[in-house]
Amino acid sequence: MIAALLAAALAVSGASAEKASAGPEAGACPAPVRIQPRYPVKLARANKTGTVLVGARFDDCGRVIETRVDESSGEPLFDAAARESVARYVLSEAQRAKALDGWVQAPVKFGGFRDVVPRDVPWPRSHRKPRYLPDDQAVGFDDIAAFKAAPRGDTSHFYREPYGMVQANTGEVFRTVMAPDKADPSVFWLEYLIQPAPPASPVEPAARTITAAIARYRLVEEGGEPVVRLGILCERPADECQKLRDFLFQGLPFAKPRRR
Repeated sequence: MIAALLAAALAVSGASAEKASAGPEAGACPAPVRIQPRYPVKLARANKTGTVLVGARFDDCGRVIETRVDESSGEPLFDAAARESVARYVLSEAQRAKALDGWVQAPVKFGGFRDVVPRDVPWPRSHRKPRYLPDDQAVGFDDIAAFKAAPRGDTSHFYREPYGMVQANTGEVFRTVMAPDKADPSVFWLEYLIQPAPPASPVEPAARTITAAIARYRLVEEGGEPVVRLGILCERPADECQKLRDFLFQGLPFAKPRRR
């Protein structure tokens, strides 16, 4: 039911892809970074393991701007999670020196865990029936790129996704991920992700997953009642962003709005 609602509220037409940056400004290159992949919940529960060899193309700063699967794990969920993590890498000079025809290969391993169980988002009981109000404070990032460059979510664990993954008839896949803020237990971050449809030809590069929007859930108490101040930063067409806002203000599955 939740997946159907999400599809109806958020479905868009046509494939989407991030545009590569025109090039780094002097002194603006970020430090090298490697992002741990999210272990797909379904495969973690089944104790599935695998390795994906991801090809990555990068800009002059080492930021990955395109990914492809050079060697599949045999599990599409592993392949997608591996590409999603590599897409957020910033490669070191030593890694970039290994490039062939502008591409490097990054192996991403899933496995070595026992009884892996996804964690529930540690949402406090005090805000299980809150009021949802627009946040009067800025989200804190000028754009999604700034958010991705300085992730605020807790990635040391993987959490159950608040909504089911949805695939549109166009082939696009829509999903959300959520995690608590590392520094502030009263703040939670949600990312709305779009995986474009696979290319028509296997020789065409696959478009990378994009973060189309982020939402900050700030838990406060106002007038003696629990309130969630919800701030949303969306980089989609205006009508799509409005649908997303309307959907998110209906409340999370585990924290539905208080009835007045």
